[in-house]
Amino acid sequence: MPRVEYTLSFENYLEMTEGRRDAPRIHPTLIFVATGFCLLVAGYGWLQVMPESWSMVGGLLLGFGLLATIFAALLGILSKRKDARPDAATLRREHQRYHSDHRAIEFDENGWRLFWYEGEDLRPWSCLRAIHDQKTLLILATETTYYWLPKADLQRENQFENLKSLAQNALDQHHKLFSVPLRPSLLAYIAAWMTHNWRRHYRGMLLGCAVLTLFFYWLYFANSSEESAHSPWLLAFVPLLVLTVEAVWYGRNYYFSKWAQSPQSIDITLDCIAYRSSAVQQLALYRRLFGYHEFPWGFHLYFDAKHLHLIPKRHFSPDQLIQFRKLLSAQS
Repeated sequence: MPRVEYTLSFENYLEMTEGRRDAPRIHPTLIFVATGFCLLVAGYGWLQVMPESWSMVGGLLLGFGLLATIFAALLGILSKRKDARPDAATLRREHQRYHSDHRAIEFDENGWRLFWYEGEDLRPWSCLRAIHDQKTLLILATETTYYWLPKADLQRENQFENLKSLAQNALDQHHKLFSVPLRPSLLAYIAAWMTHNWRRHYRGMLLGCAVLTLFFYWLYFANSSEESAHSPWLLAFVPLLVLTVEAVWYGRNYYFSKWAQSPQSIDITLDCIAYRSSAVQQLALYRRLFGYHEFPWGFHLYFDAKHLHLIPKRHFSPDQLIQFRKLLSAQS
């Protein structure tokens, strides 16, 4: 049984915590939105309280508020998210305290055994659910645990390819029925995420639309001496504006997504869905399915309560579509 001893370096730990988010930062877009709203309210209030004196001040407040709001919208569409991470000193202390110990892994065709501190963990290959081949790490994942293995130590002992081959063979044991491309069209992507968002937050979204509609009505019609015959129809502008902004936001996410690094297709098997890309191979078991929804352009799959797995329908044949529905319905 091959045995590889290793120690996770600080560079390995930085890669392990690359997606970590401890304390969310206040995004500059939110600052400009809040500033623009406050300036608009202040300018409107100034013009209502003192319409005859210093009206230029109210006009300037309204103008700067409008500019801040427009700039916030552009900034939100064009900017990329930034994750908040602890500073390097904090990460180094965490690494030295929890991940700098001497470890070892043994493996054969039956499974692997990991040694650390005074404990050990034995796992058969049948419990493997994912492989992540990252820059400095090879990660073996079960349903509950990630095993972080430095590639440099595995390659030094000439065991990297052996271990990865055994892991890949374990994931390939599931009988494939058919494969379908995974990348959705822009319309399917926007429709899927808008449906997902409204299903989860429909109370908040409806309340927000109602508040914006009332504010729009107060802002533009409260001081009208004679309301025009078609003015009530203008209230439909606010919900349409909310839907348009949401669609633009998801369209922006679609074009900023790193599709080249994502799985290009999935394998449908009798007991799971296999995702495969150049860096990741992962199994999603039907028995772990939390829920699913079908809409005209695809399927929403939930393997937990929050995260959406989108599978577009346009590349399914009619027989494959029927077969996939049966596989999903058998788990409900």
